[in-house]
Amino acid sequence: MQFVERDREHAEAIRRNGLQIAGKSDFTVNVPVYSPDSVPAPLQVLLLAVKTLHTREALEPLVPLLSPDGYVVSMQNGLEEAKIAALVGPQRTVGAFLTFGGYFERPGRLVYSGPGSLRVGELDRRITTRVQTLAKALSDFHPAEPTDNIQGFLWGKLILSTMYFATATVNADVVDILNRPEYRKVLAGLITEAVRVADALRIKEEPVDGFNHAALQSGPDTPEAMATWEAQIAYWKRGVAGRTGVWRDLAVRHRQTEAGPILGALIEAASGAGVPVPRAQTLARIIQDIEQGRRGMDWANLIEIDQADR
Repeated sequence: MQFVERDREHAEAIRRNGLQIAGKSDFTVNVPVYSPDSVPAPLQVLLLAVKTLHTREALEPLVPLLSPDGYVVSMQNGLEEAKIAALVGPQRTVGAFLTFGGYFERPGRLVYSGPGSLRVGELDRRITTRVQTLAKALSDFHPAEPTDNIQGFLWGKLILSTMYFATATVNADVVDILNRPEYRKVLAGLITEAVRVADALRIKEEPVDGFNHAALQSGPDTPEAMATWEAQIAYWKRGVAGRTGVWRDLAVRHRQTEAGPILGALIEAASGAGVPVPRAQTLARIIQDIEQGRRGMDWANLIEIDQADR
């Protein structure tokens, strides 16, 4: 195992003291760390774990170092597999669905929020020896399973991400937002839009950590819907982070988030499928406004999303 890290301060801290993991786990990993221009070849399995903003720039320098039978695993949010496949080929691209989280605390130290789900799969839906081997290897660190529906899991996560992005426009914990019926309605509207896109594309979206998108289609406060909200609340209560990484990027690090490209992929897919997504479009504009300092993080943002299709 080896790390590739372009942040010099972060890389130097890891070289000095190892990569320290805090939060729900407490351990240190000591492995070689290379800058992108000094990575030794060949690379057999490359786990790409960068923001969607940086997929191409992170991967391009490493493509020539990939062994002939090597492959890239997208350990990312969004639908980045298409970008990766364009650079290395679909046969050298493996998708990964993960719901455990964490955040950068300081150079050399990351905070792990707690366990979630981890599945890996081929783009052509085959259960191959390599995804079985990969799942087994990843299970040394976090339980992992191979799947024949990686696109369904990725879309399930994308649909849930629309809700997460909306919660990031407010200075409040996710659980506090989910506990308010008027805002559950807003979030359910975003999710319903995204489900319609997946359905139009004939994608069988999978539930995410007990959150069943289909349960919201008959209304945000039916017994089935309340069960799925409670599953999501339980998920957030298990972790150490009460808010999303996008919220942290907006409120703490004051930098561009990956919500733009992820929502952009949804909006583009919706356009191709002929499905209107005014709430997602409004959410994308609101987040861009916050990134550029044109508006604050406020409950009014959620109200604006709710009124988008009126």
